[in-house]
Amino acid sequence: MEPSAAGQLAALNQSYKEMEHIYHWYARRHGLSDAHLWLLYSLYESQAHTQREISSIWHYPPQTVNSALKGLERQGLVLLEEVPGNKRNKRVALSERGAALAREIIRPLICAELRAIQGLGTEETAALVALTEKYTQRLQGELTQQGAQPTHTAGAAGIDRSRNPGKEA
Repeated sequence: MEPSAAGQLAALNQSYKEMEHIYHWYARRHGLSDAHLWLLYSLYESQAHTQREISSIWHYPPQTVNSALKGLERQGLVLLEEVPGNKRNKRVALSERGAALAREIIRPLICAELRAIQGLGTEETAALVALTEKYTQRLQGELTQQGAQPTHTAGAAGIDRSRNPGKEA
């Protein structure tokens, strides 16, 4: 007997929530909030971003990014610099201390992610990414038809979600 669409949807949603829980657990294990984990992750991968880019990439409201960055700045983990011609948007980079912490916390996480995805193999990984993107786009389309409009979408911002190929894990 073939599983129903509702049963498959429930399994998919439970898998997404379990993955979310794994990252939450990892962040807490290292004394970080989820937002702090993803900010450090983003900066470790790509060196520097503006607050707006981080908000778009990780789908956090700008206020959440701003608050989290201020906390990381108080701890001496990030540096915030004004973007010439735009005083409202700041360029964010890891400080030396932040880079050391990211190597200690984020690097092992990325290594674990890479081992997990490499265990799927090239074809399964490509299928997983393609189908996840397709499902996300279709879901967004369905909700948009109902009048719901997400405020932060990486695809709409033209953000490349692939890993920085020059960054060693």
